Amino acid sequence: MKYLILALLTVAAVGTGGQAAPRYQFRDTTLTCEERVNDLLRRLTVDEKIGLLRATSPAIPRLGIAGYNHGNEALHGVVRPGKFTVFPQAIGLAATWNPSLIHRVATAISDEARGRWNELGHGALPSASHSGLLTFWSPTINMARDPRWGRTPETYGEDPFLTGEIAVAFVRGLQGDHPRYIKCVSTPKHFAVNNEEHNRGWNIVTVPERDLRNYYFPAFEKCIREGNAQSIMSAYNGVNGYPCSINKWLLTDVLRGDWNFDGYVVSDCGAPEYVVSLHHYTGSYPEAASLCLKAGLDLECGDNVYIGPLKEAYDRGMVTMAEIDSAAYRVLRGRLRLGLFDNPDDNPYNSIPSSVVGCADHQQLAAEAARQSLVLLKNSDAMLPLDLDAITSIGVVGINAAKYEFGDYSGVPLNTPMSVLDGLRELAGDRVEVNYAPWNSATSSYTLLGPTAMPDGVKVEYFSNSDLSGTPVTVQDSYIYYDPKNQPPNPNVPASPMSIRWTAEVVAPSTGRAQFAVTSDDGCRLYFDGRLMVDHWEIRPEATNYATVKIEKGKRYKIVLEYFDNGGEAVAKLAWRTPVVEGARPIDKYGDAAHVLETSDVAVAVMGIDRTIEREGQDRESLDLPADQTEFIREALKINPNLVVVLVAGSPLSINEIDESAPAVLYAWYPGEQGGRAVAEALFGDYNPGGRLPLTFYRGMADLPAFDDYDITHGRTYQYFTGKPLYPFGYGLSYTTFSYSDMRAEVAGDSVAVAVTVTNTGNRDGDEVVQLYVSTPSGSPLAPVRQLKGFSRVGIPAGESRDVVMTVGIDDLKLWDEDSGGFVLPEGDYLFQAGASSADLRLQKIVRLPALSGVENIGVVPGIDVSPVENGVEIVADTACDVTVHDLAGITAGRGRFPTGRGHIALAPGFYLVTATTASGTSTAKVLVR
Repeated sequence: MKYLILALLTVAAVGTGGQAAPRYQFRDTTLTCEERVNDLLRRLTVDEKIGLLRATSPAIPRLGIAGYNHGNEALHGVVRPGKFTVFPQAIGLAATWNPSLIHRVATAISDEARGRWNELGHGALPSASHSGLLTFWSPTINMARDPRWGRTPETYGEDPFLTGEIAVAFVRGLQGDHPRYIKCVSTPKHFAVNNEEHNRGWNIVTVPERDLRNYYFPAFEKCIREGNAQSIMSAYNGVNGYPCSINKWLLTDVLRGDWNFDGYVVSDCGAPEYVVSLHHYTGSYPEAASLCLKAGLDLECGDNVYIGPLKEAYDRGMVTMAEIDSAAYRVLRGRLRLGLFDNPDDNPYNSIPSSVVGCADHQQLAAEAARQSLVLLKNSDAMLPLDLDAITSIGVVGINAAKYEFGDYSGVPLNTPMSVLDGLRELAGDRVEVNYAPWNSATSSYTLLGPTAMPDGVKVEYFSNSDLSGTPVTVQDSYIYYDPKNQPPNPNVPASPMSIRWTAEVVAPSTGRAQFAVTSDDGCRLYFDGRLMVDHWEIRPEATNYATVKIEKGKRYKIVLEYFDNGGEAVAKLAWRTPVVEGARPIDKYGDAAHVLETSDVAVAVMGIDRTIEREGQDRESLDLPADQTEFIREALKINPNLVVVLVAGSPLSINEIDESAPAVLYAWYPGEQGGRAVAEALFGDYNPGGRLPLTFYRGMADLPAFDDYDITHGRTYQYFTGKPLYPFGYGLSYTTFSYSDMRAEVAGDSVAVAVTVTNTGNRDGDEVVQLYVSTPSGSPLAPVRQLKGFSRVGIPAGESRDVVMTVGIDDLKLWDEDSGGFVLPEGDYLFQAGASSADLRLQKIVRLPALSGVENIGVVPGIDVSPVENGVEIVADTACDVTVHDLAGITAGRGRFPTGRGHIALAPGFYLVTATTASGTSTAKVLVR
């Protein structure tokens, strides 16, 4: 109680959200943001300023400033504290090709963050665990240039244009649209070229500036210029000689100089310390602090460099107060924009109720995002959708059938998530029977005991204590298996501490020695025909114990497994390895799957990978599906050729054999808490898949350059890969078909407007993702084969047509020129192609564009200078001049007479011919106004 009273007194003194006495100008909302931040800065000591430069900033009680934690994650839902809505992983969001949907998802995420923040007293409670609710280190917008990268699932794919469009929508959704307040700070990461996990802490990559400007940078620039991202996270690795944490060219020259970024830069966690310990760029922590600060790194995630060492660097004259002030200014401005120094009632985001967390609308949105992310890769002979009127049973098998795979940086769902098995059962209802066999990996010779081994089923008794006492809840089951983490919640299971007893009769399939494997987290006892074979009745972490017994074919044996759970992690299961049966098939080692496949009209195999194969800190060693899964599909098709393969993964899989043999393949990514429902709806035809691949699916590792080769022109991505992929970038099928016609393209000001008519020629409503690719004129050095420059996901009813219009900014067609050190627009014929994927281009138009690199002087007269400026052109001449401006169609766009020789003509963005005439002659220039 003493601590609660102290906390409440602190809230009263500081004010909710950090409000204090009005005598401080930084509390005065009538002043500008700059005035308020400068007022606060001048009141701080050097130690207090340095304290602001760490992610977990301490409170400054004398000024009524609460502590603040800058760090949380929101790639596809808020991670902490507590439970939230879990949307599809980022790569799945990209597969929707729907920025407006992603904006809705990000808006829901930020609403839930503010709702929880408000529930916890608008940040007034002295707890660092929830302060991070307003500052998110999301999204991850590094280019997925190589599918081996372990963090590919966190990205929006391999293309800078698609990534930029999705990322801007996400950033805007997180930050909100209020003119004064930011709902949550978005932090696009990791700047720059962070693409390997195994060596990320010390790797310094060499990349041509051409590739940086054309490929690795554009999504970051778009997030800053169009999304107004308030923060950027730098990367662990280095670029072209310097660790990113101390790379002034990246953090100052490019971010702030070229792109006018006015937010703050935060390090990846521990990265400044790596400048010393892993990069070995310097052996001195004060020097590392100085290098980071001078480069433009404002905030350290961690406290190894910007606490003691930075103060020491200041005391030794290695950094100036002005440099510390600049960093502190940018960090404080971000907190002020969140409204942390204002009266909470002034901020509309503080009225978002906590009931928004996990609300019905957000569950529906999670389901819609999962639906739109699904990519249909194959559908031979219209295998899908399944006709429930023509079948009586569905078999469900596979490693991911009953699991919830959310991917990295995932929160815990407030509502009960739905696996694919859950979704199939719920939607099938009593129309068809859904049979299921838990996965048994062939990499292990042990299989779970199931209906084949225990034909009479299993008696299960649940006790609400840890000693099997009292009256239990008794049910029947088919397996001796308890795994609450990967199973749907069981209403019969009491809260911990609790205990379970399974009782069954096992029928021996063969004669010889059998070995039982009992796995449990906490206590277990195994009895075989009355004999105690395993006895570990104690609290313990997960472990497996074994018991060997003799069995005779056809004979029945009674088995009893007893288990208790004292809380925390929980698991209990019984598997066995039986004597080899003469004539056994390869699939028999996968437990009861063969029985389910044989007794079902159609089957659904839910396969894929998980965080044990791809995640932060671990790159993939192969593009293949694990060998046992490929073997399983091969053998399963021999038993039941009506097999649909659903793949759960966060990056491309080289499924060459499955593509050749399975009749239907659906890619589900990591689909979030409502993913099982979305998959079932697609399989049953309640939803027509319309997602498209945001990545190239290669046939194998042989298609890839060396992992550490960052030159994008060396055959990387659809832009430069000249081989035949398994599935191309932008690919995806539908249950209907679409035709393209009547493509139009014309230059309009500073852009090219392209229109195409798309017709749904099938008998089902469906979504088509119309994609527009542009190829630069032939002869352009190292130009991509083609680049995505526009797309539109459009729903079209069966038999109807839609006109789809896409606009390409001419400025977006420029390429970086190494010789001139700037962007240029090569003159010539640009090929605009529209179609259904990067390899399925149906229509094309040639558009001729003039060369441009800022200003092109056509006829120059000394003493006359024409310069494009924002929203117009500026004229500087030695004497009086007359100026006329035409657009490229020859229409007069402006004119003026300037007696002094100096003047400005306002113009809309676009290309213009500017003619300036003086007594000395006439000068003509072609300019681009932005």
